[in-house]
Amino acid sequence: MWRIVVAAQLVGLSGCVEAQVIVMKNPATGEIVRCQRTSGSSFFPIAQTVLDNSSARSCADGYQAAGWQRMN
Repeated sequence: MWRIVVAAQLVGLSGCVEAQVIVMKNPATGEIVRCQRTSGSSFFPIAQTVLDNSSARSCADGYQAAGWQRMN
């Protein structure tokens, strides 16, 4: 029984970790890209969202290093 309660709490907490979407714009061409989630569903949604957010930030850092600007 306690496993069901823990599982339900974890599912409820997964909504507390928001997935990041970072929009980048090339100032020279006006091209826009979105750095965002790279995975599908997971048995560990909180951990997966944390990894996806790290990947999105890394993506945005790469574009910024190339001269792109953050839109949000």
